[in-house]
Amino acid sequence: MTGRHRSALWLGACLAVGALIVSGLWWRESRERASPDRSRDGAMHGDRRDGATQAFDFGTHLLPDAGVSADADSVRIGLAVVTPDAREAYRAWLRGGREGAGPERLEDLATVVRWIDAPATRAADGIVVVGPVALPAADRYVLQAHAGDGLRFYEAAFARDSAPAEVRARVAAGLRVRAPRGIAGAAVLFRRVDGADGAAWQPLMRREAPTLLDAYDERALPVRAETAFAPLPPGPLDVIAVVNGVETERRRVTLSAGRYAELDLDAEASELGAALATTLRLRLVERGSGAPVREATVLWASPRGERALRPDTRGVVRIEGIDPLEPLALQVLFPAPKSPSFLVEALPIWPERIALALDLRDAAVVSGAIDRTVELKPLRWLIVETPGLEIPRRPRMSDPFPVFVLQRREDGVWRESQADVFHPVPGGIAVSLDRPGTVRVSALLSPWQVAASDAVEASEGVARQRTRIATGGGRTVGLRLSTAGRPLAFAPVHVVSPLRGVPPKTLTTDGDGRVVLANVTVPAIRVEVPGFAQTEVRLGAAEIAVSLRREGD
Repeated sequence: MTGRHRSALWLGACLAVGALIVSGLWWRESRERASPDRSRDGAMHGDRRDGATQAFDFGTHLLPDAGVSADADSVRIGLAVVTPDAREAYRAWLRGGREGAGPERLEDLATVVRWIDAPATRAADGIVVVGPVALPAADRYVLQAHAGDGLRFYEAAFARDSAPAEVRARVAAGLRVRAPRGIAGAAVLFRRVDGADGAAWQPLMRREAPTLLDAYDERALPVRAETAFAPLPPGPLDVIAVVNGVETERRRVTLSAGRYAELDLDAEASELGAALATTLRLRLVERGSGAPVREATVLWASPRGERALRPDTRGVVRIEGIDPLEPLALQVLFPAPKSPSFLVEALPIWPERIALALDLRDAAVVSGAIDRTVELKPLRWLIVETPGLEIPRRPRMSDPFPVFVLQRREDGVWRESQADVFHPVPGGIAVSLDRPGTVRVSALLSPWQVAASDAVEASEGVARQRTRIATGGGRTVGLRLSTAGRPLAFAPVHVVSPLRGVPPKTLTTDGDGRVVLANVTVPAIRVEVPGFAQTEVRLGAAEIAVSLRREGD
């Protein structure tokens, strides 16, 4: 065979192989275009190809209840998958011998990642025929639907091999409440009755009517001329009627599955409640500027439980149903900064909590409301520079020092004072001030070393003032501890500061019973060794002998 013929044969073979490859690629691409969910399903299931995860055609029947059919337009099917983390945790649980609580099947861990509106039609006999619908591969499927009366719901969770042929309705109850004519501000609260099976209905209520759960949690639901509440658990239910926050009556009703119970609020009780109801319009403003305070939350321990209220754009909080003849105790809360920051500019403006005690006995009531303005005092700061002193951003359990103390000069004596906040800042610490006066900040670097800042005259109208702590100086003092003339070698010694609230510092004596205190600035300390009585030590010399006596001697 000549070289020319041999080249022609090789060229023909290559062209044939190339044609086969192109045909294969074209066939696979056409298959993927025809099945757009194939690649997504493969990714959703880790590209598994076992029969349990393949797409299939689904259909079922939704059975009517008491002549009421499902709404054909409400049928939807959720595709649920088991995440890789949940799958691995399940396998580890199996390997561990199924110790502890766990699901019956792996599919029980699946969560819905996509919903599909399923085609459905209502037959002449009231049965709603779902499908057939091609469902993409998934670990589990969840069917949901409901009737138009708000009382009947359909739900089924199934795998590919356990699809239901028919689904029956879960039938809830309802309550229809009518308020008396001319009564504004009527509302109802719900209370569970002992023994009633309400917990089993919470997932359905949370999905279909989440506001109904508010009525069980001190958030009354408004009632107008006629208001329907559904779905509710069948069985006994306590209903509390309120008008403008004032409780007017309590009644127990029995709810039946598939029906709405009727409840007419008592007209006389509602009128009396409307007459007694008093609303407090509490306006919160900043002291000095008069600017409205909008970022607070006001807590009120009402007779029916704690209520959390937010101001409007004018800083006004409406508190309904108060008794003006009784003292009103409120808590004003301010949120913590969203992101921790140690910049001076990020210092909090308000304390975390402000307690208010209002006396409204002599307040004027106009059209059932009392108006009251309360001035809130923002935080004022003393920023203390601490050169050469490291301040940890978080407390250290092993070494709590340095400890900072705010002091006020009263009658010529420095006394410890309360500060709401000590806030680290670059190069120092910021201390909140609650009132004017002569103040300073002392830094306790140890129980025997205290450094005080320069005194500052804090003014009411100044938001930030500065001072400085100098940490140098001090002297070295050696303590030699003994008992009955013998040194306490290698003993733990708790050194206690003369200032209140300062934690002790623990040292260990050497073989001669000696400890060394560096940079001493205080005139005296107290020492304590386990098993021995606490002893005060005056630090007036460079070397001091301390004789301890045992407890009880």
